[in-house]
Amino acid sequence: TTQPIRLLASKHRNLSRQAIPLMIKLIGFDLDNTLWPVKPAIMHAEQRLSDFLQSLHQDVRYPHPDSMAYRKALIEADPSLAFRLTAFRRALLINVLSDVPELQNQAETIANQAMGLFLNARSQVQPYQSADRVLTALSARFSLCALTNGNADLSKISLGRHFAFTRSAEDVGAPKPEPALFLEALKTAKCQPSEMVYVGDDPALDVEAARCLGIFTVWFQSPDAKKPEVEPNYHATIHELDELPTAIERIEQC
Repeated sequence: TTQPIRLLASKHRNLSRQAIPLMIKLIGFDLDNTLWPVKPAIMHAEQRLSDFLQSLHQDVRYPHPDSMAYRKALIEADPSLAFRLTAFRRALLINVLSDVPELQNQAETIANQAMGLFLNARSQVQPYQSADRVLTALSARFSLCALTNGNADLSKISLGRHFAFTRSAEDVGAPKPEPALFLEALKTAKCQPSEMVYVGDDPALDVEAARCLGIFTVWFQSPDAKKPEVEPNYHATIHELDELPTAIERIEQC
């Protein structure tokens, strides 16, 4: 059963006394667990990667039993790898391949090939049922952008055609909840925080992070969203993407 959209009072609500609707120009979206469930895509990509690596040589071990130790060492050497997911996975694969003497000289070349395969598979997502319909409607009125800590490639996903631009944590050098992704979106779209709505499933990385910058927030409690102990301080919350256009209309009338 669809639950009613909930809105919270905000510092912007005094605008309603003047009967001046807000001018929303930009709607930003998180991707994983907001427009599609991420777990099936990652599991599929991991399996494709494992099959490929193990086809190269019988001694390749993937997933590697020392992956956690490799991860710790790589991030200690370069802390940015904690959010540069593609660069981190490539470095991890080089270590895994270098464990096999016959593959050591080809480790970087094979790792690049393997990453191409992984990223293609990782972008084979199954959007939530109403995602395309909702984005089609919203893109007719607003500019849409995607801001993600992940490494799905929207250019390989059918929903990508609705977006004016995409930015990732790797692009800007910092992950959510740091402000860099949001500030880059505002700069690119040439709009103010009060002219943007951000939609995401993660209470801290999406909702609180955007709201702290003065951006309107819609918390999508998707089927795959985290269930926080304490609710974030959102402007609106929805349980189905079909509810999003109405939530945005209500925010505009705050």
